Amino acid sequence: MKAVVALALVLMATVPAWAQAPQRVVTLNLCLDQLALRLAAPDQLVGVSYLSRDPRLSVLAEQARIIAPVRARVESILDLRPDLVIFDSAAHVGIKGLVRRAGVPVLEVPWAATLEQAEVQIARLAGALGREDAGRTLVDDMRSQRDTLAWRGPPTAVAAVLQANGGTTGKGSLMDELLRLSGFRNLAAELGVPAYGRWSLETVLAGQPDLLVLDAESNLDPARATEFVDHAALKSLAGRARRVSVPMKYSICAGLENFHAMRLLAEARR
Repeated sequence: MKAVVALALVLMATVPAWAQAPQRVVTLNLCLDQLALRLAAPDQLVGVSYLSRDPRLSVLAEQARIIAPVRARVESILDLRPDLVIFDSAAHVGIKGLVRRAGVPVLEVPWAATLEQAEVQIARLAGALGREDAGRTLVDDMRSQRDTLAWRGPPTAVAAVLQANGGTTGKGSLMDELLRLSGFRNLAAELGVPAYGRWSLETVLAGQPDLLVLDAESNLDPARATEFVDHAALKSLAGRARRVSVPMKYSICAGLENFHAMRLLAEARR
């Protein structure tokens, strides 16, 4: 009997970790989708949220298009016969319960608003997928790029992030961290605007920012929502404030894509 147990243990040790892990994984959150797309073994990921196919939001839209798109509906999820469904811990409470009642394991992962929190996310997903080595490699890559790109001196200028409908990214947001790492003070954070808040055009003008950060791609089509970003009054800052376009997809989620945003910000600093 001991010999049989010993043989079984030897055989288990020779099986790749991912082969012992879930083989049909579904993710239901844009940011978790993109981490899973980077970490999963071939064919291990069978469904990602439909948002991951949108090139305006997803840096891995092309990879996502070869995987089934999923909406937050139980039927859509269970049709893929998953053996693990990964959710944002703060969303879809009712659906999680129904998926569990169907006998499918669920993993809940908290939102990451910083690069450090993204590393925790990566470790959790990599462990759940049996892809610990891939997780460590991704974290090492992120740390290396952060060390290379981080500005070492005092802040060089004041930046204002402009979004549709008077939106901005204030204290505690991911963009706030990226601005600070890139050598900028975040005007919204200094004025006490919350992580994802709003401010008035007058507030921006009074702050006299040195850099205006916006997503030029999202504002190509004139609309009432983009009037704030395109307002003629901002032209009064011309000659003083530079502009840089940082597409939203590089700062929605904490992860590897953030370093492209930092490169764009570094170019604007020069």
